[in-house]
Amino acid sequence: MAQQPDTFYKSFSEKKLTTYGTGRRGKIERHRLALLHRFATPPGDFFEIGPGRGTLGELAVGAGWRYTAVEASPILIEVLKGKGLPIIEAWTPPMPMADATADIVYADQVLEHMSGIDAARQFAAEALRSLRPGGLFFVVVPDYLKERTFFWDVDYTHNFVTTERRVKQLFNDTGFATLHVERGIGVATGVARDALAAAALLVNLPGVDALSRHTGTEEFVFKVRKNLFETLTFVAQKPR
Repeated sequence: MAQQPDTFYKSFSEKKLTTYGTGRRGKIERHRLALLHRFATPPGDFFEIGPGRGTLGELAVGAGWRYTAVEASPILIEVLKGKGLPIIEAWTPPMPMADATADIVYADQVLEHMSGIDAARQFAAEALRSLRPGGLFFVVVPDYLKERTFFWDVDYTHNFVTTERRVKQLFNDTGFATLHVERGIGVATGVARDALAAAALLVNLPGVDALSRHTGTEEFVFKVRKNLFETLTFVAQKPR
């Protein structure tokens, strides 16, 4: 993403997770790291683009990876420093790693923030350049085909529409082989995910938004939708 003022993404940086939110985030990160470990195991050089508050970073370090966070938000950088995580302060793309120096490039809900097709292609190309042969590009994005209008409402910085087909095409065009795709809501996959997706229909019925405005429950409805947000997780590999 292009250079932005220090206040960029201030809304996310200042959010305080509840005890439930912290626990849920930890479960999701452990689930994703376990998925990654089905395809690669430490030690190795692990770079996370947009690490948030470093929950995944702490787990990766604990698992034995040589972890580095790539972050641009001054607020989040301070949080990461407080956890003792190595940090490169940078906006992406481009990525700050040298050619063929990463075993893992991990980007959880970053790709959809690219400004358009060209930026998305550059982001993927930079990951390919940075990875060693056989290295993995682990990417999590929203599923636009489920979220529809909520894809836009949940975050004003969402720009690049992400679906399973579009991301697979992007990876293929930039030289990656897609090894695995997982569709999930939180840690729920398969039938459990399908049940939650069906439940999400209830908070998206016509009239729910108007009712929430009249009853002062807009934030509650938003949080329910956010907890039922569907993601696509991709494990892609640079050719050996």
